[in-house]
Amino acid sequence: MEFQKHPDSAVRQAIVRLCDALCSWERNTGRRSALVIREQGGFCFRAASGKPGIPEDILDENFIAVESGD
Repeated sequence: MEFQKHPDSAVRQAIVRLCDALCSWERNTGRRSALVIREQGGFCFRAASGKPGIPEDILDENFIAVESGD
C-alpha cells in the first residue's frame, strides 16, 4: 500500500523490522498488538499483530480496542 511507505528508507526498514519482530514475538507468546504510526504530512502506518493492511474505514480507536481485547 503506497500510503504506508514512509519517504525515508531507514524509517521504512525500521518499520519492516519492527513488524517482523512483532510477528515472531506474538507467535512465541500468544500476545497481540496494534501498531499505529501517524506523522504530519499524511504518512500513516497501521499493523495488527505485525501485519499491515488495516482498512482505512476502521478508526484507530476501534482498531486498538479490538487488538487489545477491550
